[in-house]
Amino acid sequence: MARRKLPKDIKKQNLTPVWIILAVVVFVVGALVYQGVRELSGNPILSSQDDVPRMTVEEVRDAVENHGAVLLDVRTEGQFAASHITGAISTPVTDLDAYVSGLDKDVWYITYCT
Repeated sequence: MARRKLPKDIKKQNLTPVWIILAVVVFVVGALVYQGVRELSGNPILSSQDDVPRMTVEEVRDAVENHGAVLLDVRTEGQFAASHITGAISTPVTDLDAYVSGLDKDVWYITYCT
């Protein structure tokens, strides 16, 4: 039985759309896996301020006294000087990026602004 030859225009078919679809699928699956791993590791992706976990005063007190948490006051330096929680560290939110690199990743930090 003779082998049938394909026309040249079929052999050189453009596969760009297939590669684009494949890349999009890989990207979406990767993003979903990344988000799942972040949530399982206790470091979820926060989409808005509403996603930030809130703590009661009692929970904060317990965290500081019994679990070694450190309070970061993210208000302005003037507001911090006027009054702050004893033991809190002034880290104004406008300068927070500069402070983040120096923080110990194994310490529990609690930020507050009111």
